[in-house]
Order: sequence, then structure tokens, then C-alpha cells
Amino acid sequence: MRAPRGYWQAKLLALSQICVGIAALLGVAGMATRRPILMLAFMAAQGLLVLGVVLFAVVAATAQRAMIRERYAAGDVIVREGDARGDVYVISSGTVEQVVPGADGRETVDKRLSIGEHFGETALLGPGVFHHTFRAATPVVVMRMTPDAFVTLCASLPGFKEQFKDVLAQRLQQADRRP
Repeated sequence: MRAPRGYWQAKLLALSQICVGIAALLGVAGMATRRPILMLAFMAAQGLLVLGVVLFAVVAATAQRAMIRERYAAGDVIVREGDARGDVYVISSGTVEQVVPGADGRETVDKRLSIGEHFGETALLGPGVFHHTFRAATPVVVMRMTPDAFVTLCASLPGFKEQFKDVLAQRLQQADRRP
């Protein structure tokens, strides 16, 4: 089985945490016990501390490049129903409307999303299209995450993964109810 794309960053982050953790553990043990051998081991582990920081910097730099800040004016369409999906959008400022075609053919606002809310996470399920149009209700700044960046965040932040898993389950239930 092949690892998901972006998984190398999660492995690098875990290795970074292990390096820093070992160095910290040796430092605390050496200072608490005042045993010369543990203090010497801590001194030798300083390289692990530097390595952990460098690995973390590499992950942070690549993850940051994968998140793209976009600005939209009020009324601008961010994604249109039928567009190929692929990225996840997190609202940094402003309000976004999810619009659907009304019975009379005009668009109606289905719901409003604000700071911290997101859309497009169903894009991670595979190729397909957006099922809704999302438009800026006010001037909006969104962070657009590539699937690679999303996988990396999920692999390295368990709370982030759990929240999106719950949201994804809700969105799939809503999609099943749609005619």
C-alpha cells in the first residue's frame, strides 16, 4: 500500500519531535539526578536538538508554501458548482455564502460561513466537482490548502484530523440526502 501524498512531511515532523524529545529527556534527567553520565549524554544530544529544529523548519517551510492566501471582493465567486474540486478553503476573514439554485432559477443563500469555517474538504475523497457555489458575501481572505498540505496537517495534528473527520461525515450525509 502506497503512503498518501504529503506523508513524508508527517514522517519528518515525527522524527523532529523524537529528536527534540530525546534531547529534552536527557537534559531533564541529567539536571534532576545530577549524574555526570546523564549530563554528558545531554551534551552529546545537542546535535539531536539542532537536527529536530532543522527538520521542523523544513516541514514548516513546505507546509506554508502549500497554503495560498487569496482575497476576494464582496460578490466574487470563489468556486462555482461544477468546478473541478481539489483544494480545501479555510476562511481567514470575512463571510462566505454557500449558494444553491432556487426553484425559480435564481441563486439563494443556503448558509453563511465565517472566520475559521471551511469548505471543499470533500475534494479529498477523489476526483469530482463542487456541488455548491461559494461566493464572498463581504470582502474575504481565504487560505487555500492543497491536498498535500491537508494530509500533512491531519497526520501531524490529531485534533485537526478529528474535527475534519466529523465535518466530512456530516457533509457526506448531506450529499446522500441530495436528489
